[in-house]
This record gives sequence, structure tokens and C-alpha cells, in this order.
Amino acid sequence: MSADKFHYLENLDSPQTQSFHQNAHAETLAQFCQSDYFHQTKQAIITQLQDEKQIPFCQEHRARMYHFYQSEQHPKGVYRVCSAATYRAGLPEWEVLFAVADFDAILGDDVYLSGVSHYVEQPEMVLLTLSSAGSDSAYTIEFNLKNKQIVPQGFHFPLGKNQVAWRDENSVWICPAWDERQLTTSGYPRQVWLMQRGQSFEEATPVYEMTADGVMVHAWRYLDAQGAPIDLIEAAHTFYTKDYFYVNANAEAIKLNLPNDCELLSYLAGQLLLRLKSDWQRSKQKYLAGSLIAVKLNKGELGEAQCLFTPNAQQALEGIETTRKFILATLLDNVSGSLKAWKWQGGTWQVVDLPNFLQGAIEITDQPWGGDTVYLAASDFVTPLTLFALDLNVMELSVLRRQPKQFNAENISVEQFYSTSNDGTRIPYYHIGKTRSPDTPTLVYVYGGFDVPELPHYMGTIGRHWLEQGGAFVLANVRGGGEFSHWHTVAIRENKHKTVDDLLSVLNDLCERGFTSAKKIAIQGGSNGGLVVASAFCRQPESMGAMICEVPLTDMLRYTELYAGASWIDEYGDPNDEQMFDYLEKLSPYHQLSDSLNYPPALITTSLSDDRVHPAHALKFYAKLRDNPQVKSWLYAPNTGGHTGNATHEQTAHELATVFAFLRETIVL
Repeated sequence: MSADKFHYLENLDSPQTQSFHQNAHAETLAQFCQSDYFHQTKQAIITQLQDEKQIPFCQEHRARMYHFYQSEQHPKGVYRVCSAATYRAGLPEWEVLFAVADFDAILGDDVYLSGVSHYVEQPEMVLLTLSSAGSDSAYTIEFNLKNKQIVPQGFHFPLGKNQVAWRDENSVWICPAWDERQLTTSGYPRQVWLMQRGQSFEEATPVYEMTADGVMVHAWRYLDAQGAPIDLIEAAHTFYTKDYFYVNANAEAIKLNLPNDCELLSYLAGQLLLRLKSDWQRSKQKYLAGSLIAVKLNKGELGEAQCLFTPNAQQALEGIETTRKFILATLLDNVSGSLKAWKWQGGTWQVVDLPNFLQGAIEITDQPWGGDTVYLAASDFVTPLTLFALDLNVMELSVLRRQPKQFNAENISVEQFYSTSNDGTRIPYYHIGKTRSPDTPTLVYVYGGFDVPELPHYMGTIGRHWLEQGGAFVLANVRGGGEFSHWHTVAIRENKHKTVDDLLSVLNDLCERGFTSAKKIAIQGGSNGGLVVASAFCRQPESMGAMICEVPLTDMLRYTELYAGASWIDEYGDPNDEQMFDYLEKLSPYHQLSDSLNYPPALITTSLSDDRVHPAHALKFYAKLRDNPQVKSWLYAPNTGGHTGNATHEQTAHELATVFAFLRETIVL
């Protein structure tokens, strides 16, 4: 292979890279962020994000509702609380507990709130996760919400991709990641320590250490509402294979005899709750892939198992939540959500009938510890979110909040269609819009990786700034995602190209049905979805009129050498393997770009603080694309935001408005 002309862009600290990035980002701002349309759109998005009528999603602890809130006065947000009574009455009386911006001076960094972990038995005790510039690397601070102060000599840990979890009020599990010696080759923790209050880290108890060629470790405690707590360790050797360990009273890790590709979801009534990725033959009983299994655990020894649910070909188990007496599962059925529940009684798990519930996207937003009430949010593409409380003891479903409409859905239709991929597989997709004609600007969104499903969800911003204006939106449920129980594993490693095949089949189907035309299609995807849209862009540029490629992977021959890339070999394959090298070179957008093809306009985005997918993927792809004088391409690359867009409302709105301005100039006008 020829030398990599743009290899220097992997060094983010070099003056050459910084100059390249700054000039490219400035060109994008000049192109799309100066018009009245941009400023009006940005302000409208900010107003929408800060609308006081939006549902405040909370964590409930002991009849108090805790909420993270961002506003014009507090762009980084505040953490606040009200009583459950005032919240349920619709008139919450908020008390501010801390402002995130105050931690900038304390830590000497630009930090954003990534999480608040309450110790549920004493919920005024919290561990704050404060991200540096929105990245995955974060500080951990113990904070007392009652006196609104950092706990002196508390559980405080330096910047890193650390995993910290409460064990009890006076101890935590810590998987450290602030020193290179603590890390795997993927950049994640590989050690597990048990630390008591008052100890220095050096005085903590080492419990487990994996080899550096693994992916990561994680340790936590399950509080069983019907029994004694247990401590567990997960040691991921690859992204999808892992060992689980039970930690006994002597801080010894005992390996559990579980399938190495199962997923441990929860623990209740002395039983582990597992989702199987492959068939599990256990004694004379065979449990099928995709099933939800409950297996008894007694001091590290596994006992009897019971299968609670096995999906059919159109279903998948999305996730579960446990309450004091119940298991509640969210299921997918033909890419639409539903619920199922079980209760432990008579020595077995028994299915219980639930109240009728909406279908669409269903999310369990909170489960107050120690009770049987669950908070659920439901929506679809054109129906705003509704927040429900489900009391499983009496099977009563009540509405707590309804989100106000954010756009006019009149004459906007929603339908599910199917395209046919190269190998004959039917690929579902949703089409949302007012019109269907060859002149309809159509935004096609895709992810298609890591067993993650893409579901119908309310699209307030897209609804107002795209659907209302006559544009159409398409959600492509391609293979590689988690929409069906078999959907992921058929499109990984040497079959990852099937995800791209599926996306291109959706684009072709839209045109064949007369819903739009190639020049009026923009494809959009982020992270793994960025790889998918960039691969489709390189393979069939004539199938689209524009591309939005966000925080993507693009160099599939170097991805294992960049940040967390080594952890994804299970998904993409190892470029150090000769056969996979040849395959990945054909999949890799960076290597498939041609100097001679006339590609459609492209907007590539990243963040310089992204420490999960290295910004070099976006920078190198843009640099190589820019070398082609026939192509209009732009790079949007702010310094903050990380991989997940952890930012202020102003920063979020700025990027969204840039995307809409790009679409307006490329496939609308």
C-alpha cells in the first residue's frame, strides 16, 4: 500500500493538525452559520430545548425527585430536587443542590455532568461523574446533597475512564484508569479494587486483574429486594465475550459457569437474569439464543434455571427492570415496543397481565428503589412523549406528564415499508412525511451496529425544521442493529458489508416507489452509523444527493490503533489478520475514496475531545475527500462535546442548525 498522506492528522497536538482543523472548521462556519436561516433555526432549537413545559425526567429516591436541568442562566446545568408530591401535582417546588459550572474552578478543567450515582439506601450520598470537555474521561467526586458540599476526604478519583460504583455507604468498587499501567490496550480499566472510606487508593484491596489484551472490567453490587446483596465482576475479554465473577466475603473472585457471550441484566429473588446471545445447553435442557433466563445463585454456585421469554423471528428482548417483587421487560415486535412482566410466587416466575399500553418507543426511565412502581416514557414519530407511572402491585397505569407538541403533525403520515437487500433479506424502514414524490427532500438515518435497535421516537426538532417544511424522514432498520434477536450477528466482521447493502437497498426502494429521487436523498449516521453512510457514499455516490457523517470510523485498517478501537474487533474484525485486512480495505471509506469520482456534497463532524472514536477518522476522511476538486465537502469539528455530544444547549443547537443549513443548501434548494 502507498504511504498514508494524512497520517499526521492522528497527532491532535501537532501544530499542523491544529491549523488544518481550525481552518476547516472556520470554513464550515463561514459557509453555513452566517445566514438569517441559521440564526433563526439555532435560536428556535435553543428555545425548544429550554422550554419549561418539557417533561423533567427524574430519579426518585425516598419520595424526592432529582433532576438535571439546563437553562439560559445555567448553560452547563444544575442538579435540583423537589418532593414527589409537588411533582405529581404538576407544580414542582425545586431546590438547587449544585451547579455544574462551579466544578470548573475546583477541578481546573472545562467539565460537564455525565452522571449522578445515588447510594439508594442513603440517597443524599452521591458520586458525581464530571466529564472533561464532554469526553468519556471523567473525574469522580463524592458529594453530600444534604449539606450541598463536597465530602472532605471522600471518594474522589482523578481524570480517567474509571468505573466507580457504591458497595455500601462506606465502601466503593473502583476500576481505575488514570495510569497507563491500569489500562487494557483498548484504554479501559483492567483492575478491580475494593476501597473503604478513609483509605488511600494504595491501601485499598486488590480483587481482580485481567490481562492487558482484554477490553475492560467492571464491578458492582446488586441489592436484592427479596434477599441478601451480591457483589459481581464483569471481565470483558472482547466486546461480546466476558466472564462473570462472584465476590465472596473474603474478597475472592469466583468465576461463574455462564456462557461467555451472555449478558447479565439484573438480579432478584436470589437469581441472576440473563439474556442469551447463543444457544445454551445446560444438562438436558437447551435454552435458545435471545431468551431471558433466570438462574439461581447460591454463594457462587449456579442452581436451577427457568426460561421466562424466547423471542420469535420478529421479536427481540430490549431490556429489563426489576422492582421489589417483579421483573418488567421491554420487548421489540416488528420494530415496535411492548411490555411483559413476571412475579416470583410459588417458587417460580409467573407471567402477570399488564394494563393496555401504547406501542412505539417505550423506555423505562426510573424505578424507585424498594417499591413496585416503574416510570415509563412512550412516544412515536408524531406523538409527543408521555410519562406514565405503572404500579405493578395493583396494575394501575397513570399519566404523570404529557410533553407539549413541538411541531404540527397535520398531514404527516407514518408507514413501515420493506426493501430487499442483495441476499434477498427484507429490510424494514419507516417513512415519515407529508409528500411522496421524486422532488421530496428525504433524510435517511441509519446506525446498524453493536446490537443497538433504532426505534420510532418523537422527533421534535426534525419535525419542526424538516417535516413541517415538506421534507421526509426515513429510519432504516438495517442488519447489525438489535431490532430482531438475529439481526446483529449476521452483519458483523466479514459480513459487515451487509449493513451497507441494506442501506443502499432502502435508498433504491425509496426511488423505485417514487417517494423521492437520488439527488434529493441525504444519508445521515454517527459513530458506527458514520462508517455505514461513508461506506455507502464511497460505493454508490450516485445513490444520494448528500451525506452527513458524524463522529465516524473511516480508517478500518488503523482503527484498532486509535483510542478504544481495539475493543471493537468483535464487531469489525482484526486488520492484523490477512484475510480480514483485505476485507476491511474494501469496506474502509478512507481507502475506498477515489480521486476521480464525482461524490455528492458531504458534511463530516467530529469533536476534538472525542476520546472514544479518534477524531483522525473524520479529519483524514475529510482531508482526502477535499483533495478531490469536484467534491463539495466540509468539516464541523468543535473542541468540546466528546463522542456523545455532552454539551450546552447552545452548542447542541449550533450543530443541529448547521446540519439543517447544510441540508437546505444541498438537497432542498
